[in-house]
Amino acid sequence: MSGDGTFGNDDDAPLEVGSVSPEVLDELSRLFGDEPSSSDVTIVEADDGAGETVTTFVEVVETVDESAVTESDPSPDSTIDGSGAGPSAGTGRGADTDARVLPFRHGPDDSPPENLGDPLIVIDEEADPADRSTDVDPRFEERRRAWARRDRLKRVRWLKIAGLVAGVTVFVLVVMASPLFAVRSLTFEGNVYTGRQNIEKVRKILKGTSIFTADTSRARSVLLSDPWVADVRITTHFPSSVVVEVSERVPVVWYVGTDNKARMVDARGHVIDVLAGFPTKYLQVKGTGPAVKAGDVADDAYRAAAQLVLALPDEIRPKVTALDLSPAGELSMVLKGDTLVRFGTPVDLQNKLVAVIVLLRRQDPRTIAVIDVSAGDPTVLAR
Repeated sequence: MSGDGTFGNDDDAPLEVGSVSPEVLDELSRLFGDEPSSSDVTIVEADDGAGETVTTFVEVVETVDESAVTESDPSPDSTIDGSGAGPSAGTGRGADTDARVLPFRHGPDDSPPENLGDPLIVIDEEADPADRSTDVDPRFEERRRAWARRDRLKRVRWLKIAGLVAGVTVFVLVVMASPLFAVRSLTFEGNVYTGRQNIEKVRKILKGTSIFTADTSRARSVLLSDPWVADVRITTHFPSSVVVEVSERVPVVWYVGTDNKARMVDARGHVIDVLAGFPTKYLQVKGTGPAVKAGDVADDAYRAAAQLVLALPDEIRPKVTALDLSPAGELSMVLKGDTLVRFGTPVDLQNKLVAVIVLLRRQDPRTIAVIDVSAGDPTVLAR
């Protein structure tokens, strides 16, 4: 220290690291809360030339990049010049370490040190300016808070929607599984010739299942596999009823197959059933036809014969006793009194039938032996 009481650089009197009295250590412990360690605190004593001893300690308060720290061999002979520059002796830390220097003054009587002022903060000039805190524009801060608030509200809204959907889903599943909606009443309508076995299969599929999950498609497929069934309609009625409406095919004609069994055919040519006996209730197409199984489609000639019968007016249908299909595929119709009507190949049957009806209305069928419309214009052969 110079005569005016200020510190200065004195090349003739370097600062030396010396021992510290117990009183100083107690005071340091009281000030900093922990007992100082020789690795964290450096004690420096110097004579200011006025009979007073100045004690200075350096405390490391921040550690920088470890790569910049180099190991050094602490030596008790290390010195610090009066300006405080250079690494701290005995600390093993580099020059990039921030340190806080606190000066104390010892009196001649070794009285407790007196704090000479506020701590001196040594700032690393090479530190990154980006690390230093800067003031933020309040407008930007308010905008950031608004965005954060909007994001929170959006997340809350989506959570509410997800919770609502989950709740509705659970409610629907519980209702669907409730026994209150189990099918207890099952009604069939229009089933006259439908197989009893298929009816029982449908009962097992639908009875006892939930009205919401009843497999009506499978039940419909089972019934449609029956040759007698043309269409099926299944309707559900709350809380536990199901109605099955069956539309059956209508036989129009029948013929005898090569196996000597009768095949009943509807207007679309479907073979509805195969019988060991002869269904005399319907018109027979004479001749021997293919042995087609039930559910398959017969030849076009049998389909044409069935459509011809359906087209007959009420005044002529009772007079028809049978139809005949020759091996060449020519179709004929037999009336009461053995009057024969030849249609030829089943082509343009509608116009041919109209010509026959006009002729029969003008002339008594009992006076006619043969009516031939195979060529288009009617030709009459009288008895």
